[in-house]
Amino acid sequence: MRDLTHLKTFIIDSKDPKEIDDAFSLELIDGNKKKLWIHISNPCKLFLTDSKIDIDARSKSSSLYLINQYIPMLPPEIIDKANLYQNKISDTISASIIFNDNGSINKYEIVEAKIKPKYQLIYEDAEEIIELEPKEELEIIEIKNLLLKSINYRKKQGAIFFDTPNFKINIINGNVEINNIQKGISQSIVSESMILMGFVTSLYLYENNIATPYRTHKINCNAAEILERYKDSEIKYIILKQYMGKSYITTKANKHESLGLDKYTQCTSPLRRYLDLIVQRQVFNNINNIKKLSHNKINEIIDLTKIKQLEHNNIYKNDKLKYLKIFFRNENKSSYKIIFIKWINNKKGIALVYFPEYSLEILIVLYISIETYTNKIYKVKYNLSNNNLLEFIH
Repeated sequence: MRDLTHLKTFIIDSKDPKEIDDAFSLELIDGNKKKLWIHISNPCKLFLTDSKIDIDARSKSSSLYLINQYIPMLPPEIIDKANLYQNKISDTISASIIFNDNGSINKYEIVEAKIKPKYQLIYEDAEEIIELEPKEELEIIEIKNLLLKSINYRKKQGAIFFDTPNFKINIINGNVEINNIQKGISQSIVSESMILMGFVTSLYLYENNIATPYRTHKINCNAAEILERYKDSEIKYIILKQYMGKSYITTKANKHESLGLDKYTQCTSPLRRYLDLIVQRQVFNNINNIKKLSHNKINEIIDLTKIKQLEHNNIYKNDKLKYLKIFFRNENKSSYKIIFIKWINNKKGIALVYFPEYSLEILIVLYISIETYTNKIYKVKYNLSNNNLLEFIH
């Protein structure tokens, strides 16, 4: 167990997060060498494999974050014990990384540790600190610089960064609202630290011949050519996704080309994703000389997770559509601008479209009397007389 409570450790997260499972620190070695620490909360020591808590978490596969409801994967008392809070001493699985000048990894180490976060920031506050660069917060500025170098290095290795705004559906005073979310630098560095944690964890497990669910992605197109062809389009990254092909999970380590990594596993959300919990448990068990899960057991869990993820995707989709229906019915604009992406089922009129006003990519039932083309803008209106969700008429 490594005592890292002396480090100035930062948590950066959204407002009122349910599960707080990651943080990072900077350690200076020999006066000027910089070591990045990435910390992930460690619920593994709170319950055993195949215990009732573990079996229940496996059956859920992940927490459900619905628009007006939260269903945790783990019991609330476990989450509260494992959550990282400001000024709380917490158990973690932590990785240290020393970078080369070009942003690649020179050396890494993964340990069981204790931390005591000093700062718990929301993204907006972290954004302000990063912008102002106060001398007393030198650590977070140095962390930002290290992670930006890592981002640039992965870009040179072929990583693709989907630089698109997102949306969030909120219920404010009983009203359904759609809010655009622009990704700031604070979110970028948190995301990069999580990707790096997954990368070094995959290296650790591979080098120690330990079974794990690796994530693999092969880019099945010339991404640069597609982005250049649609460089002025608001949906260029959505179009690219249609060509790229899906990522998949297997116990065989292969490249994750869209991340620019030789291998990769997800391990940074053990409180809300069961596969992440399994990855962390393999690391924890190896550190503590406890029997690890076999390849066959990991494959069984991967198959179960795939089934549950399909179920969850349907739950998310139906939940989102339920509130979008309320939003469009109440807003009742005379017309909307959409960008056509592609037909999903032409005979039934089901199309994938993009609402630039809301940064919203969604399936709708679309009735128009002219031929449609990808990346073309169309003007549509909501059909109030029909109960079919998001049915539009040109």
